[in-house]
Formats: sequence, structure tokens, C-alpha cells
Amino acid sequence: MYQDYANFKNGCVMELSVLQEEFMKLYQINSYEHWFYDHDIGAFHFKSDNGRDLYFKYIDVGSFSTKRNTWMWSWDNKSTPKQVAKGLEKVKAYGEENNFNELSRGLVENGDEYTGWEFTAITAKLLNAIGAYRIQQEHLFIYFIFTNELTQEQYDELKDKYVGCESHGTGRIAFVCQHLLEGSNLGFHEVFDSNPLIEPENDYQAWCDKCEKAWERERAWTENFKAFTDLKIVCDQCYFDIKRRS
Repeated sequence: MYQDYANFKNGCVMELSVLQEEFMKLYQINSYEHWFYDHDIGAFHFKSDNGRDLYFKYIDVGSFSTKRNTWMWSWDNKSTPKQVAKGLEKVKAYGEENNFNELSRGLVENGDEYTGWEFTAITAKLLNAIGAYRIQQEHLFIYFIFTNELTQEQYDELKDKYVGCESHGTGRIAFVCQHLLEGSNLGFHEVFDSNPLIEPENDYQAWCDKCEKAWERERAWTENFKAFTDLKIVCDQCYFDIKRRS
């Protein structure tokens, strides 16, 4: 455990300074004239005028308002999709465990632009970032950490893993049997153990007790089994809502 918040924070800032220098040099970030970020899939895109592209998976750390001089963690920002704030639970928990209130409060007052870099540095350390980036939109500075580089193929595939949802906006695609959409306490059987805090490699997929019995009979994705389960597409937040009530 660290002695105090100031020492911990300053150490993280120094580490990010070194990390950022290596990151900017390795990827030549300043040679790209344009940037785009997509909250739907959590991917950042740098593009150059000569046709070069660079992609990263990111976590939205938070934003600093120059109007109010306040910092808001993205996990407390209703306009920030939950999927791009995944991982920040670890930062918040670390703050609670060590009585670092700045990390566990959603809104931090009397800050400045450097405050945003401090919180970004802490997040980068706790979540093993490969680099960080800041953009400005009107009176807001928005801070990101990059977790890994994406190839063009991975970036294109990522677009197919998300779906629009009337209740939750955009979320990671998931599948549940037709019965789970109709009621509760029906049982919940997953292809693999799911955790809302961990990004899965494969799509979430689950079915009820009745479908599990049908699977035990068929032991294959037969036409009968497909028709009986009649898998429906939902977003990941709907998936975990269904899991909780099942």
C-alpha cells in the first residue's frame, strides 16, 4: 500500500511521462493529421492525409470542464456508454481501499487540466495502458488511455460485435434463447462463464432450463434445437439484466 495519495499520484505521473514518450515515438502519433473515436465500439482511429491508418482500443477515463473547473470520471457520466468505461471499476475500488477519495468520487471539484492528466496517469498504471491521449471539445478536455493496438482487420471485426439497443444505446452483441426474453426464474446456462467487467473473446450466449434439456437430447445444433431455442440478439447490458433475473 502506498503511504499517501500525493506520493502515489506523483509516481504515476512520472511513469506516464516515460510511457508517453515511448508511445508517441513508437507510433509517430503527431504525424497523423486527423483523429476519430467511436464510443459504440471503443476504438480510436488516427488517419493521415497520405492514407495511413492507426487504430487503438481505448478506455474513456473522464473529462475536465474549463467552465466549472471540475473533473468527472466517465463511469459517473450518463452520456458515456458503459462499454468504454469498463475497467475503471478497478480504479474506483483502488480508491475506496486506500481512502483515495479523488478516485472514488464521480465528480471532483476545483481541478485543472493537469488534474485530468493525473487521473489519466493513475488509470494508465492500474490498467496497464500502452499510452494516453487527450482531445478538446468546446469547453471539455476528454482523456483516454489506449489498451492495445488494433489491426485493420480487428477494427473491422469489432464493428460487427456491437448492436443498437433501445434501452441501453449501443452494446456488445449477445444471444439468448427466446424463452429468456419472456420471463424470469427460467434458469440460465451459458456457453462460457461471463463477467460484466471482462471483455470476452467470443459473443455471450445463454439459454434456459428447457433449452438445456433439449441440448442434452440433441447434443448438436440440429434444426430442431435451433428452432426450439430461436436465439435472439440483445446487447450485453440486457444480457446481464436477464442473467440477474434468471
